[in-house]
Amino acid sequence: MSARISELPGWARLGLLAGLATLAVASLEFGSLARKGSRVFPPPLQRGIPPALTRFSLAAALGDEARIAADWGYIDCLQYLAGPYANDGWWGQTLPLYREVQWLDPGFKHAIREGISALGWLYRRPEEAGQLARIAMATDPGEVRYAAYIAALAYQKHLDTQGVIKALEPELNRPDAPEMLLRMVGNLMLKQGDDRRAMGYWAWVQSRAREQDTQDMAAKTIKDLRRRLAAGGR
Repeated sequence: MSARISELPGWARLGLLAGLATLAVASLEFGSLARKGSRVFPPPLQRGIPPALTRFSLAAALGDEARIAADWGYIDCLQYLAGPYANDGWWGQTLPLYREVQWLDPGFKHAIREGISALGWLYRRPEEAGQLARIAMATDPGEVRYAAYIAALAYQKHLDTQGVIKALEPELNRPDAPEMLLRMVGNLMLKQGDDRRAMGYWAWVQSRAREQDTQDMAAKTIKDLRRRLAAGGR
C-alpha cells in the first residue's frame, strides 16, 4: 500500500494534492460549511485513542492542530478509496482512516457520514459502518442524523432494501448528504426492479449532483432505464 499523504514530505504532498483537488473540493466545501456551525468538542486526547493512530495525527493533537490534521486525514481517505487496494482486504483500511478523522474532529460530519456510507453500502460491511456511526453518535449525541444511518444499517443486516431506503429518506433530502449515499440508494432501487420509480429518483439525483461521478452515473442509468421502459419495463 502506498504511503498516506499525511505521512509524505511537504514537497511530495503538493503534487498529489493537485491530482486530488477536483475530487476533494466539493466534499471539503461541505465539510467546512458544516463545521462553522458545529459545537466545540473536547480535545482529541480526552477521548479514547483509536487503534493504529498515525504519528502525524497524534503529533497534531498534541500540538492543538487536530482540525488541520483531520483535513489531511480526509484527503487520505479520498486517496485510498480511489486507489487499487482490493488486495488489502477489500479496502480494509476504510474504517481506521475515517475513524481517525472522526477522532481528530467530530465536527467534520460530512466526512464521517461519507465513511459510514462507504462501509455500509459500497463495501457492504454494516458492522464496521455501525461501529463508526455509534462512536460518532456517542461523541456527538446532539447530531440526530447518525440515527438514520444506524437504523438503515439495521435494515441492511436483514436484507430489507425498502427499510434501508425509507430510513434514509430524510438524509437523502438534505443538501449536504454524501453523493456516495445518493448513488448507493439509486443502486438499491434498481435492484428492486421498479424502473419507473428508479427513473424518477435518478432524474432527481442528476438535477442536484455536484460531483462528476454522480452526474455520469445518473446519465448512464437514466439512458438504460429509458431503454428498458421503452421495451416494456415496469
